Amino acid sequence: MEASGGIAFLTERIDAIERERDELLVKSQRLEMLQRSFVDIIASTEERALAYAAMRGTWLGLGFSRALWFAIESTSALAALYELDGESACESEYGGTLPETSSLYRVLSGDSDIVTGWAGDFDAPLFDTRRRYAAAAVRPHSGETYILYVDGSNERTASAWSVASLQELATHAAFALERLRMSGELERLAMHDPLTGLFNRRALMDRLHVELATFRRTRTALAFAMIDVDDFKRINDTRGHAGGDEALKTIAAILQSETRETDVAARFAGDEFSLIMPRSDAAAVDAVMTRVYAALAAHGLACSIGIAFARKDQEREQLISRADEAVYAAKAAGKNCYRIAATSE
Repeated sequence: MEASGGIAFLTERIDAIERERDELLVKSQRLEMLQRSFVDIIASTEERALAYAAMRGTWLGLGFSRALWFAIESTSALAALYELDGESACESEYGGTLPETSSLYRVLSGDSDIVTGWAGDFDAPLFDTRRRYAAAAVRPHSGETYILYVDGSNERTASAWSVASLQELATHAAFALERLRMSGELERLAMHDPLTGLFNRRALMDRLHVELATFRRTRTALAFAMIDVDDFKRINDTRGHAGGDEALKTIAAILQSETRETDVAARFAGDEFSLIMPRSDAAAVDAVMTRVYAALAAHGLACSIGIAFARKDQEREQLISRADEAVYAAKAAGKNCYRIAATSE
């Protein structure tokens, strides 16, 4: 009896050790998956990839079967941007209003950074909530707040480890979103003129290179304009430098509002602007110039504009030079008009 009892005890202990080993193995695999998700989140170069990495981490690392990445529209409404259901990740059309009794409302209103519960709870957030659910706020320092929502776990109660891990995923996502936004803002600043908001000279040259390549491939007409503000020194002398800045901003706004969506305006330097007009023949250019000059006149401003049509044997610098020469022709003609550069040497 004593021997059989000892064997039974050892067998039970071995079984317990094997269960613990299996549990540790599962936890180890989940930790590895979470680690990969953290790396993928930080390495993401766009919000969509970042959201998928966070959602995939909850599925592989935390044992949830579904994840939703919500964008907050207001304190009472939200809309899911992305959804991951098992291995299938897709855009989501899920959305709706949230009563104040909803657990997600507490996250939306900032009362809590994370909530957990069961599908049968009175404050279950979604009409199709699956088993155990959890939701964590993703709050970058700037911009809108998101919610990382997960459900479908078979755990009747949320473990402290899974809650902490979900919150860690949300925190990493918030930091990564902030980094993406800062990177995007730095890129925007590097490509735009701070006073007018137009493309700067660097961005202009990049875009002109692309448009010239398109012109050579398609042979569709490409026009380029150099725009010089008439009597800008007099504007500064009479209105002051602040008035001069306002004049430049007004001209920039006109170049954006009175041109076509395909046209690209830029501040070339000082009181000089540029305008790329793809797929534009002489008639199209005249229509744009008519609108621009009418708007300039309405604001008491005048510009001399030189326009050159691209030729297959010329590079950016030559096209700019020809348009610049046409500006001098407009000045010589009395200013406040446009002239088109000769199409041949």
